[in-house]
Amino acid sequence: MRTSVDFVLDNKWAFLILAEVIFWVSTLSFLVVRYWFNLKRLSTAFFVLFIVNDLWIATMGYFDYLRTGEFSAYQIIILIVIAYAFLYGKSDFQKLDSFIQRKVANWRGLSEPEIASVKPLYGVEHAKQERKNLFGHLLVFTAFQVLFFFMFGLSDAVSSIQLDTLFEDWYDQEETDLFYKNDTANNVTRIWALILAIDFVISLSYTIFPKKEKQLTHSA
Repeated sequence: MRTSVDFVLDNKWAFLILAEVIFWVSTLSFLVVRYWFNLKRLSTAFFVLFIVNDLWIATMGYFDYLRTGEFSAYQIIILIVIAYAFLYGKSDFQKLDSFIQRKVANWRGLSEPEIASVKPLYGVEHAKQERKNLFGHLLVFTAFQVLFFFMFGLSDAVSSIQLDTLFEDWYDQEETDLFYKNDTANNVTRIWALILAIDFVISLSYTIFPKKEKQLTHSA
């Protein structure tokens, strides 16, 4: 019997493109509404949208891998999309935010707003900001785990966890009993954990290898 997951995976490229289209259309719509009604405190909505989009495409990539047993171009593209989001997504969003803010002011016949330029961070300051963003991501992830715990409770499989086979038990099968008594919560948790791991590696890499300011070269 075919399931909705089978349908999504049969049309995985279309759903991947659709996910990105929905993400950017939603982002643009959010920014227009934000500045049209002067709701500047709604920046949290973008963060939620950012996480949901990455969870969705990561879930498609993961289940496609379980289905085929191969690491294909599809998974590579998804990893590139997620890596881009964590490496350049924030700075590109700030540029888009400033552009939409000026456009909305122009549409409303208002004077062009004074937008403070965002000074790029380098070295220790940049590493500190990346760790701060990682902590925020970890905090949201933890909050959802607490929510899942109170909503569904821990499954019986938790009492028999073995550390040497934990990764295999958690990721090498389409359905898992870890860690809650709800399949959706379990799938969201394990996919989100992968995204968090990617964020962890990227964010802490700046502590080990600080981002250096580009040196301007002058031609003779």
